[in-house]
Amino acid sequence: MEPDRRCTRCGRKIPWGQSQCPFCPGHGGVLWSLRRDTFLGLIIVSLIIMFLVTGFTVRRYHTMEKRLAEDWYAKGEWALQANRSDIALVDFRNALAYERENSVYQLRLAQALAATRRTDEARIYLTALRDRDPGNGPVNLELARLAARAHAIPEAVQYYHDAVYSEWEGDPVIQRRAVRLELVEFLLNSDQQAAARAEMIAVAANLPPDAGMQIQVGELLLQAGGYDDALRLFRQALTEDRRSAAALAGAGECYFLTGQYAQALPYLDQALRQDPRLARAAAMRQTARAVLDLDPYMHRLGERERERRARLAFDQALSRLTSCAAQRGIDLQAAGADALQSLSTRASAFQKTMQQHLSAHDAELVPNTMDLVFEIEKAASTACGEPQGRDLALVLISHEQEGERQ
Repeated sequence: MEPDRRCTRCGRKIPWGQSQCPFCPGHGGVLWSLRRDTFLGLIIVSLIIMFLVTGFTVRRYHTMEKRLAEDWYAKGEWALQANRSDIALVDFRNALAYERENSVYQLRLAQALAATRRTDEARIYLTALRDRDPGNGPVNLELARLAARAHAIPEAVQYYHDAVYSEWEGDPVIQRRAVRLELVEFLLNSDQQAAARAEMIAVAANLPPDAGMQIQVGELLLQAGGYDDALRLFRQALTEDRRSAAALAGAGECYFLTGQYAQALPYLDQALRQDPRLARAAAMRQTARAVLDLDPYMHRLGERERERRARLAFDQALSRLTSCAAQRGIDLQAAGADALQSLSTRASAFQKTMQQHLSAHDAELVPNTMDLVFEIEKAASTACGEPQGRDLALVLISHEQEGERQ
């Protein structure tokens, strides 16, 4: 066995089979050490370069995906704004193919699905979005619209309320007011006037000093039967713009619908001076004037004026009876069981004795005349449809008298 050999330089044991010390400089040890370190270093550098290249490639790929998603999304937005929901549907699906978790793209896809009547698919997307973010205003609003379209009133109202109290981008006050106004229109279309009126009162309490907004809310309150609140808003709008035809017409209509015809006339007159094309205001003005000209029950009228008005009302009712009978093809001169024929017979008999009652200043002449007038107008309305002009005025007078008798 070969005896142990030690290096004369470093004193270390020389491994068996080697003639020189591998640890001393100049004997090959450092060279091997350098070669090994260099090799390991090269491997590490290579790995770093590969990692950087891979990262750059991945980032570039994701950037390209994001750009493609944005391009498809932009196309979908354009198609949705152009009411091309079928095209928008495809575009938003393509956008989601590149960014599957983008909540904005999912919402737009749900809107496109809803617009193309794919309600069930739209609800799936919207419900998933709501589960992730219950306070998302646009999502709750879209769910409310789906429920409204299905005439699910309680569900729609709940989602609308959730949308009102949800988070919104931009000005939340404006967004929430718009949602509540949309809820009001839904309630009005669903014959839920009382609920709509309650919502409108909440809106009206927080309106800015803006005539356009006040008029819009006032008109909705009119539809909901909130005449006093609507009148207050129209008068506020007139303080902002005293020449607003819409506000003047709205105020006049509030007075008209509450039977305050004398107060309605000035507003309706001014509205028509500002805009003669307001057909509804013109019709109300005509009817209001007719009521004020024909009503024998108005205060501070003398006896002769009451009698004169009763005669005018009677003549108008006879004219309505005759025209309605002609419209229905009924011969008023013939005997028959038709309500119009019966009323014609009674009117002819009453007309023959009217002058005698006038000469005797009979206190019952006016009420008896008007009772017959009201019967004729009611029967004609049933047989021939809603009255217009002076006939409508007589119907309104009859309603007012019925209200006072109750």
